[in-house]
Amino acid sequence: MSRAVSESQRDIATDSALSLGASLEQSAQDLHDAVELLGGGSRKNPDAILTSLTNVYSKWRGLAVVDTGSGRLLAARGEAVPLDGLTAADRGSGGLRPRLVAGRSGAPRLLSFASLDGAAGKSRLVVSSATLRLPSEQDARSTFVTDSGGHIITAVGKNVTNTALRTAVEDGKVDLRRAGRGYLVIGRAAVPDGDRVRGLGLSVATAVPVPAGTAAHGNSLIGPVAAGVLLAIGLLVTWLLVRHVQRPLLRLHQEARRLAGGDVKRPVSVRGWGEAARIGRSLESLRRRLSGESDASGPALAPSRRAGLRTVVLCCAALVTAWAVALPLLSFAEGRTQAPAQAAQDQRHRAQAAADRVRRTLDENVADLSSIAQLADDSRGGISAVLHEQLLRHEAWRSLYLVDAGGHVVARSGEAPYGIDRAAAARSVKPGAPAVLQLNTSGTTPVSAAVVPVGDGRRKLFAELRPDAFNGVLNRPGLGRSWLVDARGRIIAANGGFIAFSTPPGHGRTTLAADADVSGTPAVAGLHWRVVTHKPLSWTRLAAYETERHAELAGLLAFTAMLLCLGWLELAVLRPLRALDRSAAALASGDRTSVIYPVHHDEVGSVARSLELVRQQLVAAGRRRRDHAPATERRPQPQST
Repeated sequence: MSRAVSESQRDIATDSALSLGASLEQSAQDLHDAVELLGGGSRKNPDAILTSLTNVYSKWRGLAVVDTGSGRLLAARGEAVPLDGLTAADRGSGGLRPRLVAGRSGAPRLLSFASLDGAAGKSRLVVSSATLRLPSEQDARSTFVTDSGGHIITAVGKNVTNTALRTAVEDGKVDLRRAGRGYLVIGRAAVPDGDRVRGLGLSVATAVPVPAGTAAHGNSLIGPVAAGVLLAIGLLVTWLLVRHVQRPLLRLHQEARRLAGGDVKRPVSVRGWGEAARIGRSLESLRRRLSGESDASGPALAPSRRAGLRTVVLCCAALVTAWAVALPLLSFAEGRTQAPAQAAQDQRHRAQAAADRVRRTLDENVADLSSIAQLADDSRGGISAVLHEQLLRHEAWRSLYLVDAGGHVVARSGEAPYGIDRAAAARSVKPGAPAVLQLNTSGTTPVSAAVVPVGDGRRKLFAELRPDAFNGVLNRPGLGRSWLVDARGRIIAANGGFIAFSTPPGHGRTTLAADADVSGTPAVAGLHWRVVTHKPLSWTRLAAYETERHAELAGLLAFTAMLLCLGWLELAVLRPLRALDRSAAALASGDRTSVIYPVHHDEVGSVARSLELVRQQLVAAGRRRRDHAPATERRPQPQST
């Protein structure tokens, strides 16, 4: 089973969990805001309150108004709201949080509460009952919602009655189960808490049957072969360093200590080449001088710009670098890996889910705008008085304004409206039919707005959306790049940076591409918007791409380790050894005045200390020869004129 399939199920479960949490939070928030807009509720009876709410929102299955003190039901709409669990203390708390209860049919219902002051100082409680909104599943996929104890409380899909599947879902440790000739792949995600809805402990699980053999296998020989080659390179590098660096250096250490200790009878023997060989020749020249033999070999040659042990180190670095570069190239997966059919189907499912989120976002904006138009109390100044207050509560709106029949802005709050022909836009909205309009098709900033008729429909209330209003609904983990395009296929929003009204890039056979229409309600029917998604196969957990990523990581690690090790060798051994080569050559050439200082307390430092002792011995021997020379030899000879 390909891990790309199981990962996509987790991503789909995360999408559903985020959407469910957002819908629960929005339901509670909308009830609070709508009831607050009633303002002077003392002049409205409970039936009028619920009528106003049902005219604007269709998300609630049931609505009820109860008296806070007695708990008496004052009015109701829709299905019966389960109020049995509300105590007098709950009704009077004023800060009652939304809670999950079982409805009359046994299905879960989210109860949200909002306080409303009634006539004669009486307090009322408005209660809404909402369902858990889950995606309408197609094919054989099923979605389950579980409570904090792992028990299924609701589900959608064709296989929700399958006992084995329900058992696997309730067992939170099972993500893959054998089912006949295929598998059941289960993805899980927790529903996040919101500001109002929290502590419910809900989780979402998605399950889909997948046939066996969906794994896209990589080359299983790449790993063992690469490891074998790296082992061989490691052995070769070790042999080169031991043969040309370690052994000659240890031999130099022994020979230099012997000379510094006064043993000058045996010739200096150092095998190798480069700095070690040149220092060995310098030591042999110094031995001859200390023993009084004639130095037939002559002074040692200056070592500058001559080949040395650095060449060996560079060869070792080249071997490791070649392996680090060749491994990712050999495991390069592009052009030879096809995604499993289930992964492509999951990408289409996620594109459709993103389109549904865009549609719900637009519908929520239309509903909120309708509540401002229909629920604002005349005693508070009507719509004009609440524009500023409501704009502050909607972060997705950049401006809120009222347009008359001639297209002129008569009341506004927020940023200045863009220079757009609003008269034509207002005329396109049918009386009594809220809509979402795309106000421009060119420029640097896409502009769209929710529009709601006010009163007799001659005036229109506009709420212009910010360009980033759709970023949150288009951005989901593992979705890849996603764009919202208009009817002409030009980008008007994206989950990343984009150029307004440009076209999405094309996709190849190494990309999971999918698109879905934003449709389903009359408010968005005329938009013809689509969500387009692209996800490179290299972002998925297909076996071939997993091998490629592991190869890249192994190559980077090997290259980094090589740089660290050989860099240390350069700083700790090669540079001091080259400096020591120059000092030894100068000493063998007759320079007795330059003191030789050891850099490190290692073999190279030991050779440097021994050379300094040899230098001191040569200086002392020269001083003794001058002291014992005949007077005629010490007397300076007269210079001829």
